[in-house]
Amino acid sequence: MIERESELAELATAFGESAAGGVRIVVLKGVVGTGKTALIEEFGDRARAAGARLLRASGAPTESSLSLGIVRQLLAGEVFDRDRTEIVRGLLDHRLIADAAYDGVSRSRVLDGLATAVLESAEQSPVVIAIDDTQYLDAFSQDWLIYLIRRAGLARILLVLGWRNDDVEMHPSNSRLLCAELYEQSSLRMLPLGPLSPSGVAELMAERHPESLSTELAAEAHQLTGGNLLLLHALLEDSRAADRGDGPPAELNTGPAFERAVQLVLRRCDPVTLRVAGAISVIGDPSRFAFLDRLVGVASDRVAVAMEALTRTGLVAAGRMRHPIMAGAVLNAFSAADRAELSRRAADLLKACGADSLTIAEHFVASGRLDDPSAVPNLVKGAQQALDEGHTRRATELLRLAYEADTDGRRREEILALLLRAGWRDDLRASIGHLSELTEAMLSGRLRGRHTTMPIIMLLQQGRVEEACSVLSRLAADVPPGARPSWEFELVRMWLANMYPGVFRRVADEIRTDGTPIMPPGAIGYRLLEHFQSSHNQGATAELLVQADEALWQQPLTDINLLPLMIALHTMVYAGRLEEAEQRCRELMQTCLDLQAPTWRAVFCAIAADIALRRGSLSVAVSRAATALELVSVAEWGVMAAEPLNTLLTAQTLQGKHDEAARTLALRVPDVMFETPFGLSYLLARGRYYVERGLAQVALDDFQAVADTLDQWEVAQSETLPWRTEMAAAHLRLGDHETAARYAREQLRLIGPEGHLQVRGRTMRLLAATREVHLRPAILSEAVDVLHRSGDKYELANALAALRDAYTQLGDAGRARSVARKANSIRQACFAEQPARRASAPDVLEETEVDMHALSDAERRVAKVAAKGLTNREIAGKLYLTTSTVEQHLTRIYRKLGVSSRVQLLSRLGPQPAPHSALQDASA
Repeated sequence: MIERESELAELATAFGESAAGGVRIVVLKGVVGTGKTALIEEFGDRARAAGARLLRASGAPTESSLSLGIVRQLLAGEVFDRDRTEIVRGLLDHRLIADAAYDGVSRSRVLDGLATAVLESAEQSPVVIAIDDTQYLDAFSQDWLIYLIRRAGLARILLVLGWRNDDVEMHPSNSRLLCAELYEQSSLRMLPLGPLSPSGVAELMAERHPESLSTELAAEAHQLTGGNLLLLHALLEDSRAADRGDGPPAELNTGPAFERAVQLVLRRCDPVTLRVAGAISVIGDPSRFAFLDRLVGVASDRVAVAMEALTRTGLVAAGRMRHPIMAGAVLNAFSAADRAELSRRAADLLKACGADSLTIAEHFVASGRLDDPSAVPNLVKGAQQALDEGHTRRATELLRLAYEADTDGRRREEILALLLRAGWRDDLRASIGHLSELTEAMLSGRLRGRHTTMPIIMLLQQGRVEEACSVLSRLAADVPPGARPSWEFELVRMWLANMYPGVFRRVADEIRTDGTPIMPPGAIGYRLLEHFQSSHNQGATAELLVQADEALWQQPLTDINLLPLMIALHTMVYAGRLEEAEQRCRELMQTCLDLQAPTWRAVFCAIAADIALRRGSLSVAVSRAATALELVSVAEWGVMAAEPLNTLLTAQTLQGKHDEAARTLALRVPDVMFETPFGLSYLLARGRYYVERGLAQVALDDFQAVADTLDQWEVAQSETLPWRTEMAAAHLRLGDHETAARYAREQLRLIGPEGHLQVRGRTMRLLAATREVHLRPAILSEAVDVLHRSGDKYELANALAALRDAYTQLGDAGRARSVARKANSIRQACFAEQPARRASAPDVLEETEVDMHALSDAERRVAKVAAKGLTNREIAGKLYLTTSTVEQHLTRIYRKLGVSSRVQLLSRLGPQPAPHSALQDASA
């Protein structure tokens, strides 16, 4: 009887007063699940133990028309002595009761005889009449109860009436007269029963398991049930069953018992309240509840009454269902046709009232109205909103439904273009196959405007550059002379210029337009990129660089801003600002996790790998590049595969893992890739591998191909593509010191004394190797200083090793030992293995694994369920959370554990290999 002590005390007082002489009446009012029945039973047991005669009955909707049904429950059986029992049985004869419906004499005889039996019994001992669910009292029983109260006088009778006040449509005739009679009685006590408070829920749970109970668990139980005892007991039953133990549940789970409890509460609701519950479950958002009266088809004041009743039962809180499982149980109370009709009406009402496109589309899907002529445009608009808001997977689902519903094919190309845009973030495989169809649509003019952006970018990425140029020429021809081009057109021109500089020079005149493009607010990143690059290129002050950085990095990661953020990162990398670039890359990778955009994450993973390589962290570079290729396959990367591949190939080569490097080199790449800067970087990486394998002569062909291509492009690229340094390394390996020195000096001249530190330091080391031994220390000492400032640990170790060798050859053993210690320490850091990860788990930017202890209790519970492959809605149903809360938990879990999918989450939660075996595998 938790939080029922005051009510029990009131009942005991009323009993004492009635036992002293005089009828007393106590009405217990409350909704289903507030413990009225348990309270009546507890008090009945106490009254019987105190010597009272207990007469017990319970009303029901199905018995509200059964004459004297309640009285029969009260008086039938062995509740009186033998003689009085026989009299009562005679008065309860069905034929006599039937006559009483039409004959006043028979009615009076029944009323008086049954009341007399109770009054005479009260002379011998106190009588307690306890009736549960009195609101369902039949008319004849109501008359008898009124008759008894009026005749009772000083009889020792206590009436305890349990009254449910959530059925707002019970027949007034069944209770009006009784209510009027009760309110006239001075002895009446009204005891409203509410749900348990949070402390009451905690007390009840602690009473069952006093040894241990989480305060957080009790708070969550109250949040889910609202303190409704029926729901709470069912929740605890499911939670114990899920734990399969006798102790306190480690976590709360909703299951069959909870669903049955919700359905029981719903069955006690009147039809209008049930329809209101259905409308709330369908609409979901309390801000739209102004439409409930039209959706349900009743007056707004009646809706308000129903809302209040649902709130008191604990199903509704803050205007919405407490949990998705409750909403599901409500909708399951309707037939499939009724559910579809409810969603159809909701869609029409929300559309008429200006609701957002995604909400309307969701209701179209729920209604099953995909054959409706307005279905396709509504689904497409909803998908566009979902894409703009970052809900890529939901957008994909809506677009696939729209594609199936578009039987006449009028919006086919638009839908495919949007699917490509969604796939650009999430999964390219499902959309690349439609590129040819989209290309034909663009060339014929059926696909225009913003819908052409992603297909063109994808053509460029897949190496179908001639088709992309044809489309761009067609779009440029459509722009009237003197008119401002669309920003989408300018966007794809910039992608072409950055990905295929040589092709862009060739076709620049064909795709040129007059005027400044129309700049949408979301494309401000491109203007900021220009300022950002100029600040870096002009040797700006630190303060100006910070301002340029912050303005750019504050832009959201979108389809439009992806390219400028990529270019900005590469600008920082080439400027030697590796720590800052890594931090920005880390932030963008986290944003990709939040947006559930694995394709974009792969892009930034590849850049992060390049940063690690330039810092000499070889194992980290390998791990990040492998992650990028795991998230997106080489075929899906297209020409951009060269970026993670050249990093992976170079890092494996420098680690001395030539067999692994050979397997990387064997991966097939498109020929057109070598018309991109990514492809030229790949050639440098491949040539470096050949040099290390003793095939320097073969490597010269790759290096010369880079030189020739840059010459065709009329671009120097002396820092970003230092082919002269690689030429020097190859000729040095061939023993041609003179040619090696010439290339090294030319490289140093081109980048200048303050040029790219990493390239400068490595080139100086190679140049020193072409000089006589006594001249090397001075050059190598300067190279060590430059490389130390560059942050490249691997090249720094190489320069120190060369300096050690020079001192050794010159007989300066002391300096040689000192330099050797530094070189060995740095080299060990370069080759140190990172903690082993499962093959399917993506690399994170931290140097150590993130432990499950980093998660909160709630996050751990969500993680364990999510790893089983359940959807967000299913997780919400199992853990009594809203879908939105599950999504927020998963976002934090993915960030902390560095994963991007349920499969990867499972791999992180599974058993990890022992460190010793992991190192053996890594070195195999």
